[in-house]
Amino acid sequence: MGIDETERKVIELVASGLTNLEISKELQTKPGVVEKLRKNLITKTRTKNSASLVSFAYKYGLLKA
Repeated sequence: MGIDETERKVIELVASGLTNLEISKELQTKPGVVEKLRKNLITKTRTKNSASLVSFAYKYGLLKA
């Protein structure tokens, strides 16, 4: 399960409380792309939602507290 830099950035922005629209502006992409990235991350990490994705990221060192 590899997580690339874009995916890591999405997790970081989700953790900071940004919406898909806000994340898309930050990454200069379409909101649909962000939604797809988020869904793919949830599937890839076998989590259930964005909150559990963020928890997973902290647990496995993808995000620093």
